[in-house]
Parts: sequence; structure tokens; C-alpha cells
Amino acid sequence: MKKVLITGGMGFIGKFLTRKILRDTDYQIIIVDSLVASVEKDEIISHDRVTFIQSDLDHWQPPVGELYDQIYHLASPVGPVRVLKFAGRMSGIIVSHLEKMANIAIATKAKLMFMSTSELYGFHALEPTKEDVDKIVSPKITVRLEYAMAKLMGEILLHNLAISNDLSYLCIRPFNIVGPEQNHKGGFVIPRFLQLASKNEAITVYGDGKMKRTFTHIDDFIEGIFLLMESEYKNDIYNVGTPDNVISILDLAQKIKAAMNSQSKINLVDPKTLYGDAFEEAYDKIPNVDKLVAAVGWKPKWLMEDIIKQTVELEKDYLFDS
Repeated sequence: MKKVLITGGMGFIGKFLTRKILRDTDYQIIIVDSLVASVEKDEIISHDRVTFIQSDLDHWQPPVGELYDQIYHLASPVGPVRVLKFAGRMSGIIVSHLEKMANIAIATKAKLMFMSTSELYGFHALEPTKEDVDKIVSPKITVRLEYAMAKLMGEILLHNLAISNDLSYLCIRPFNIVGPEQNHKGGFVIPRFLQLASKNEAITVYGDGKMKRTFTHIDDFIEGIFLLMESEYKNDIYNVGTPDNVISILDLAQKIKAAMNSQSKINLVDPKTLYGDAFEEAYDKIPNVDKLVAAVGWKPKWLMEDIIKQTVELEKDYLFDS
């Protein structure tokens, strides 16, 4: 039986990944999570194939002699609002934790997956972006830039470690993962809009609302990274996102308001008035996923209208039940 280590396994992606592994394999799962960013423990920790360890990665050490077959390193500061409190510390956290996981992977001969970011592409024209394009770094230093550059440094670290060590790794660049159970407190846009619309409070859209995003359902995302981990592919970087699900943030707000039958107004605001000068809006971004499709035959199933429909229905069910 394979043994899988998941750091940050109680987070949004981690919980869906754990359920997928339990459903589709007979693997044993070890979850390490500090629960700092999680709303609560999930029922999956009571599963007989799951071992849960509440700890941050600075203080956790694997038991002597414990071996892993796969390591999903998901633990990281995340969210456009939540990352602000890690300013000046985030790069050290991201790189040091990844280096620790990489050394464990080398020692145990585990295949390591690192959750990187699409933020590192910087500014590109609004067209599907391939993994090998030049990275355009903004001259303006922000917390978002620290996050993006730390993730890029992580990718470089793994590449260089693999040159002189027996290390198998994958770097994943996600594009706006959404779905049930995503927490609005990190500043993620769809759960934030849903919460405001459900209370008939003003939906705050940053800037002019014309910025474009492509949204990927959590089920499609998990399928993609699971197929990659199970495949023979290694020591490479993959975009995971749904290129067809492109929408402006203002259009998204209007669609959610209409679907919720909400009386909310839509207000265009400068986010710096809400979160301070450290906040910076992301650039438009659309993934090219040809590489992922060619590798494992991945095909996303969730269209934008279906994502909005599901999240709205779940929000309404929650309000009704509560």
C-alpha cells in the first residue's frame, strides 16, 4: 500500500484531494496541517486510512524510518487578502518549507508535487500563456510580488536540487481554483461575492472591474494533479486551468447577483482603501494547458455558468439550512 503525505491537507484543495485519493485508491494518507487557515477539521480525519497531525511545518519532523511514495506540498500562505499579514516573511516560509519537503522526498525517494502559482507570469497580453514564456516582473514591489517570486524561487530550487540528487518533482501553476467549501476570508472572489450577495450587502468590485480571470472547478483541478502524480511524468511544470472559463470580474459580480436574486448594489472601489497600500490586484491571466492535455489527457468538465450555478445553489442551501 502506498503512503501519501499531504501538507496543508485541511485546506480547500487538500480536503478535495484527500477525498479523491480515498475514493480512487487504497493509499494510506498522512496529513500535516496547522489549521491556521482552515475553518475546522474535516470528517476525513476520522477515516481509517488517514492519519492527521496538527502542526506547522517548522516544528514537524517525519517519524524516524517512515517512508513516503508521494508528497503533495500544499501548505502555504494563500489568498489575496490573507497573504498580506505575511509581508516580509512569506518568501522565507515558502522556500524553507519547500526545501524541507524536497529533502524528505530525496531521503524517502518520494515523488514531490509543489503547488506553485500562476502569479509568477507577471503581465502578459490577454492570451493563453504557456509554461515556457518569459516571466515579466513588475518594477513595483508588493506583497503579491513577494508571493509570486517565492514560488518561482521554489521551482528553481527543485530544478537545481534534481540535477545532483535523486529527486522526482512536479510544479503546478493553478489558475483560480473555485468550488464548494472555499472560504471567503482569504479574499477569494467568488465566495466573497456570494457572501455579500446573500446578505444584500454591496458587492465590492476592485478598480473598474474589467480585469479578466479564468476559473477552474476544484473537481477538474484535482483530477488534473492526481493524474499527473500517478503518471510517469516528472521534473516538469504544468499549468492547470480552464481556458474557456474567461470572465471579467464585473460580469462575474453581475451574474452572481442575478443568480442569487440579490438586492445588492455593485460598487467599484479602490482595494487599497479597504486593505491598505500593500494590496495589489492581479494581472489578467489565461492558461495554455496543451502540455497537461498531451501528458495525461486531462479535459475540464465544468463551464463557468455551471460553476456559478453550483456555488449559488450551495450558498442558498446553506442560508436555508441555517
